[in-house]
Amino acid sequence: MKKIVTVSTLALLLAGCNPGDQQADDTTKTEQKSDETKQSNDETKKEDTAKDTNKEETNKTEETAKDDTSEEAKQEDNSSDAATQEDQESSDETKKEEEQKDDTPASENKTEDKKDESTDKPDSSSQDPEQEKPSKPEDETPDVDKSAEAKADLSLGNLVVVNKKYSLPIDYKPSDLVVPDVSFSYSGVLEQSYMRAPAAKQMEKMFAAAKKEGVTLNAVSGFRSGERQKVLYNNYVARDGKAAADQYSARPGHSEHQTGLTFDISAPSVGNGLTAALGDTKEGKWIANNAAKYGFIVRYDRGFQSRTGYTYEPWHIRYVGVDVATQIKNNGQTLEEYMKVGH
Repeated sequence: MKKIVTVSTLALLLAGCNPGDQQADDTTKTEQKSDETKQSNDETKKEDTAKDTNKEETNKTEETAKDDTSEEAKQEDNSSDAATQEDQESSDETKKEEEQKDDTPASENKTEDKKDESTDKPDSSSQDPEQEKPSKPEDETPDVDKSAEAKADLSLGNLVVVNKKYSLPIDYKPSDLVVPDVSFSYSGVLEQSYMRAPAAKQMEKMFAAAKKEGVTLNAVSGFRSGERQKVLYNNYVARDGKAAADQYSARPGHSEHQTGLTFDISAPSVGNGLTAALGDTKEGKWIANNAAKYGFIVRYDRGFQSRTGYTYEPWHIRYVGVDVATQIKNNGQTLEEYMKVGH
């Protein structure tokens, strides 16, 4: 054994190498390998650390994306909830409106129905008479014979009788119609603003006299064509029935307004209305006491229904001339009784 070691050492010496150096070199190589291994391990660790870092960042990114997606989903859900809430509120408001309609008092619905119905009726003026419906019809005199209708005698001039028995042609219209220079209850000029010239002149005098005595009168309705009377009469029949309408409204062709000798007048104290209440006012009493002085009579006076066929109308004055009007008033007569004709 000693021989082998000696030979090896000798060989090394011959080769110029020191056995110690060889050992050091081996040790160095071993250390280098160890360093390389260590460095490799460190690099591997670094790579693993980098991978872990990248993985964590990737996970964080994915989690952030998930959070963003979740947030967007929440926003969409909130939007959906808001839309649903708006739809629900809209539905609730619609239900409330429907419930309010259902809760509307029947009287209001009826009022609206009446307005709609009135638009379907022929045009009418607010100045047309709207008499109160009589509570109980009065008996008429035996000489009333509605079946024996006769033609009104236009040759009688101011004394022509037009009533339920005597009628005018439906298209009759006086040729001397004028607008009297008096105060009216409305502005502008309408068909009902006219009156025959002789009667209009006397009405102007009567209005002027009343004004001097502190009595304010307003003209409401004068001439009325047969066609216009037809519209009014049919409306009254539809409203109150024929039996009631016949007590205060004339059938077409049977109205004194068509003669041009009649005017409905009223006063501000009763809202310029054509109402029986006018007869109890200062203005109504003045008309009853003074109309005859100017040739007019209260055509359908109080308590005269059985003698004229119409209810009390303190607003309806008829021109017959001063002398005849004075005699009729003093005798407490009707025009029919003065002319000795039926009604």
